[in-house]
Amino acid sequence: MSLQIACTLSIQLLFLLLCFKTYGGIPFKEDTQFSVLQIIHGAGFPPRKQRVFVDDKKMRLELLEEEKENVMIYRSDLGVIYSLMPNRKLCFVIPYSQELKEKDPIASNTLSNITPEGTETLNEVVCDKFEVVGSFGKAFLWISKENRSPLRLSSEDGKNVVEWINYQKGPQPPELFDPPKDYQIIDMSKNIPKKSNQSPPPPLPR
Repeated sequence: MSLQIACTLSIQLLFLLLCFKTYGGIPFKEDTQFSVLQIIHGAGFPPRKQRVFVDDKKMRLELLEEEKENVMIYRSDLGVIYSLMPNRKLCFVIPYSQELKEKDPIASNTLSNITPEGTETLNEVVCDKFEVVGSFGKAFLWISKENRSPLRLSSEDGKNVVEWINYQKGPQPPELFDPPKDYQIIDMSKNIPKKSNQSPPPPLPR
């Protein structure tokens, strides 16, 4: 599992497991409003930290790196993505293409099976361990027995690991999911070439 796949999978799992009360016969909390710190460890890469905010069909991802700020807001309810550049006060509005719809971390579902694997203790927290299977292959997931929040996701070989820290349940501020009012808005749909229904011109005679 690559680092990019680990990033996508972690968001999908986080949203799926907290938004559906049952999945594969296993009960999870029905939380559709929460925030959490996500740390992604990939082989050959420095840890990547993301702050995640979810409120129903809205999700905000903040990449926490010193050298740059990067914010992505997924609005499944509107069918758009807001890509924010805080240092330049720019907001790029990206409409959902078919490819984006398939990769939407809120709406997409790549899991095909979840199997209980017993109980383990992570950082003094008693967890239920599960094997999860999807298009990415096989991975392992740890869920706190006490509050049913996800704590860790690991690829089968252990080379890619995602940790979830400080999970907080509850409604999120609405302004987190909209572009700041003082940002310049750039609508990327106007830059997407549209397919022409006209037939191509005949070739020039030689």
